[in-house]
Amino acid sequence: MNRILAVTRLHTVVWWNQFIWPWAIMAISLLVNILIFASIDEAAPGKTSTGGLSSLYVVSAIAAAVSISQIFPFALGMGVTRRTFYVATVLVNVAQAILYGVLLYILNLIEGGTNGFGIGLHFFRVPYIDVSNGLLQIAVYAAPLLFLNFVTMFVAIWFVRFGTNGLFATGAAAILVFGLLGALITWQGWWGDIWHWLSTQHQISLLVGWPALVAVVAALGGMAAMRKKMAPGMA
Repeated sequence: MNRILAVTRLHTVVWWNQFIWPWAIMAISLLVNILIFASIDEAAPGKTSTGGLSSLYVVSAIAAAVSISQIFPFALGMGVTRRTFYVATVLVNVAQAILYGVLLYILNLIEGGTNGFGIGLHFFRVPYIDVSNGLLQIAVYAAPLLFLNFVTMFVAIWFVRFGTNGLFATGAAAILVFGLLGALITWQGWWGDIWHWLSTQHQISLLVGWPALVAVVAALGGMAAMRKKMAPGMA
């Protein structure tokens, strides 16, 4: 366990990518949204919800994928096993998601206490993802981050293992499978049933449960792929 905790410190090598840039870009997005909505508030009262918060998730997911290509070769050069590196990386991402969830919840409270930064802006308190329970709100912020990070990490590991051709071939196969599945659903007229099933799902199931489940599957898939022989230069 001490070895794993020691390896987590390797992520400080790319701490700007993983911990600074996501918040910096989100802060810029928040500032831009405040300026835009402050200027149109009188013309469009009440229409102050924005998806700018997604910038944090997108940048974090990209940074998670980049960390595989930047830190993994360095870790191997220091004699770190694939399993140790991956478990340490998972721990870093879980801790990151919890920390981000807490910080976003604090910003949620600030936004609520200032009436949306004085202009009724819904940046952190976006309708539907805003819940009344504090712990659940933290989970609502954290689960999608884990989902995106582990999925992009899995893609990065797949790329490192099989190269560009393998990644594109997998993407083409996925498009084919989902395309055929979509055609089957359309042919059978199942879209209405699927939509009904989704609409009857509990809010927390959609925001926390399902993203967390996919995150676990992606994390296990990444572990399986990581433990196999990697591409030349990454073994």
